[in-house]
Amino acid sequence: MINWWNSMDLTGQIFALIAIPATLVLVVQTVLLLFGIGGGAYGVDLDGDGIPDTPGIEGDGDDGLALFSLRGIMAMAAVAGWSGLVMHEAKMPLALTVVLAAAFGFLAMAGIAYIMKLASKLQQNGNLDIGGAIGKVGTVYIPIPANMKGTGKINLTIQERFIEVEAKTPADRKLTTGESVRVTATDPTGSVVVEPIGKE
Repeated sequence: MINWWNSMDLTGQIFALIAIPATLVLVVQTVLLLFGIGGGAYGVDLDGDGIPDTPGIEGDGDDGLALFSLRGIMAMAAVAGWSGLVMHEAKMPLALTVVLAAAFGFLAMAGIAYIMKLASKLQQNGNLDIGGAIGKVGTVYIPIPANMKGTGKINLTIQERFIEVEAKTPADRKLTTGESVRVTATDPTGSVVVEPIGKE
């Protein structure tokens, strides 16, 4: 390893310094995922009540493509670093090497974001019966506009799965993040209707 490191010039060492730590982080993330730790946007449930006690680091809070997640950035750095190192060792011009390495890294980041989006949809939808949410208590994640004039999102546990679902409310005030709500109905689109608990 030392001989390999010493055989490289400064540019090669820079590419390696980008690639190696990013690859190690990706390996650690993958191992943690195998044990169900660090799986995404919802944080970590420390006390086993089905509600995350720490903020999540993946995702962008909606159904969009979360390009700049920790996993995506590490994938970009790893792919850019290794591809840059390979091209540099192949004696390609430095400017072209940097441009191609950056392009490959961006493609890797976009690919990871797309895969995570698909995995999130599978996890949230699957064979889940949203009708089982009626009567359940959840927590507002994205504020819900009053008088059924828009949707927000809530987090709740259904069939032993912690999910995020779109929600509307007939209440005459906006329901704010962190507020407890009860599901009173569902609709064919898969969203739910909720009412605030206690706080009026």
